[in-house]
Amino acid sequence: MDEKDSLRGGDDTAPDDVVARGRARLTTSRRSLLVGGTGAALGVAAAAVVPGSAEAADGSSADRGRHRFTTRVPVAPGVQVAVTDLDGGRKGTVVLVPGWPLSSVMLENTTLFLADRGYRAVALDLRGFGESDAPYGPYGYDVWCSDIRTVLRTMNLRDVTLVGHSMGGAVALRYAARFRSRVSRLVVAEPAAPRFVYGPKSADLTAGLAGLIEGYANDRSQVVRALTKTFFSTHTDVTTDPFLQFFERQGLDGASLVASRAGLYALRDTDLTADLRRISIPTRVFHALNDQIVPYDHGQAVAAAVRGATLVTFTTAGHGVYIDERDKFNAELLAFAAG
Repeated sequence: MDEKDSLRGGDDTAPDDVVARGRARLTTSRRSLLVGGTGAALGVAAAAVVPGSAEAADGSSADRGRHRFTTRVPVAPGVQVAVTDLDGGRKGTVVLVPGWPLSSVMLENTTLFLADRGYRAVALDLRGFGESDAPYGPYGYDVWCSDIRTVLRTMNLRDVTLVGHSMGGAVALRYAARFRSRVSRLVVAEPAAPRFVYGPKSADLTAGLAGLIEGYANDRSQVVRALTKTFFSTHTDVTTDPFLQFFERQGLDGASLVASRAGLYALRDTDLTADLRRISIPTRVFHALNDQIVPYDHGQAVAAAVRGATLVTFTTAGHGVYIDERDKFNAELLAFAAG
């Protein structure tokens, strides 16, 4: 059975040996953190604990679970993905998936916001990006969906609000279309769907994507610099803005060349039109009117195709809506997750 077939049918099965190894690693990681260990047992690299505030959002003691740590979950033989877990309480679980070619660190303000308000906020680095392993292959939406499924099972996460941005939004849409357990709500922000090349600007998007692929074959630093200049509405001068310089490094130091190129191929070749019709969970689509990377009509089309979905429009943001209109983004996400 190929991977695409294994993603059909809506179950949440995964190889038992992979899940068992992941649970053993997670247990060791948590135990090592709680007793002040290094988290190195069984090869798990765990970050130092960063304590939260003295009071949780509900007024109770925040000592329970208020740790920040990163663990590594095995998703395939020889491949592990990095997962950051801010366990802020029991109000719910939100799992966040970053866009191309970024890592979960770009979503750290959102994860902290959620944890401070009593949620368990989990953000993962897609295979090939951030602190996750970066093999030569395979990559693609189906592979990344399978990795997310394994992470949810290994960490025993249920009733999750799944949040994806840009290409991560496209991956989240495919996940919601293919699986019927563990995820109960879906938020996609600036989704690269129904296809990245879609709508009245299709010719421009096709040409731009071809230029990106060619650029990655020659000098990706120029490609990442151009992306950095157009990603946000509130940050535009990469030569003087430390935040943009930090962002740019994510696309260079924090992303493998092979995975970045594979992400471009996935954006070019993957059509989610049929997937959108299969999604049956409550869905919010966040999209900015002034997005220069994924036009607003993409968000409109996704909201129209997913049964019962609601489009939330951001009027001043660029593609990086979670930075440009942070307060509104976080408030809308929190209200939806609270459901």
